[in-house]
Amino acid sequence: MKEKKFILFLHSGSYDKLYQAVMLATTAASMGSKVYIFLFFWALEKFVNDTLDEIEFPAGSQDEHKQLLEAIPQGSSNMLRELLDEVSKMGNLKIYACSGAVKLMELDEELVKTKVNDIIGLPTMLKMAEGAETQLFI
Repeated sequence: MKEKKFILFLHSGSYDKLYQAVMLATTAASMGSKVYIFLFFWALEKFVNDTLDEIEFPAGSQDEHKQLLEAIPQGSSNMLRELLDEVSKMGNLKIYACSGAVKLMELDEELVKTKVNDIIGLPTMLKMAEGAETQLFI
């Protein structure tokens, strides 16, 4: 049987998008898919700076939108990070940083390596994504 692959290219650092990406990734991994998360720019920054769980409202949010985000379950102050860490222990969820984004954002490579499985380039990412049943850009 062919291995199922679920690919997430994460660019946005807004909480609503990161929350949805983590829920999709952990659900797919729990259902047996091999999940690869590729981090770019603001999503990468959130992972590296340990601010993944900080709720920031998108620009132009109205009060009803803020109420929706505030209603998202907050199991702990590090709910998203802890959920990813727990599901990663199953072995089928890997998180990678884009080497170009690391350089452009002048991030410390050693620090980045402590937050992700590895730092890789676009050609490697695209090779890993080949044949994936699902590929999402968030």
